[in-house]
Amino acid sequence: MTVNAWGFPITGDRVVEALRTNFSTNDVWLLSDFDVPSGAKSQEILSHLRERMADGPLEVSTADLCDALAGAPQVWVLDIRLSSDEGVQLYIEDGEVFEESLDRAVRIRSIAGSRDPKVK
Repeated sequence: MTVNAWGFPITGDRVVEALRTNFSTNDVWLLSDFDVPSGAKSQEILSHLRERMADGPLEVSTADLCDALAGAPQVWVLDIRLSSDEGVQLYIEDGEVFEESLDRAVRIRSIAGSRDPKVK
C-alpha cells in the first residue's frame, strides 16, 4: 500500500480496514503513541487505552486496536509495530502517513546454511 492510497483525512475506519485485511485479530502490536478523537463506537475503548498508556507503550491485539479506532473521524497520531516483526509498522503523524510497511517479510533461512562458500 502506498502512502497516497490512504487518502485524507485518514479515518479510524481506514486504518481498521488495512489492519483487518492484512493481520489476524490475535496479532499483537506495540502501541507507542496515538492521538485519536473519539468516534461514536470507540469512546469507552479509547479511554481505556489512554489510561493503560499512562505508563508508556503497551501491547494490544489487532482486534482491540480495531475496536478502538472504529468510527474515529480522523487519526492524528498512531505509532504501531507488530510485536513479532518490528519491520511491520504504521506511523501516522499530524494526520499523515510517514511510515507504512504492513507487509510481512518472508524470511526463509536454511538450517544447513548458505550454499555460497564465501558466506559462513
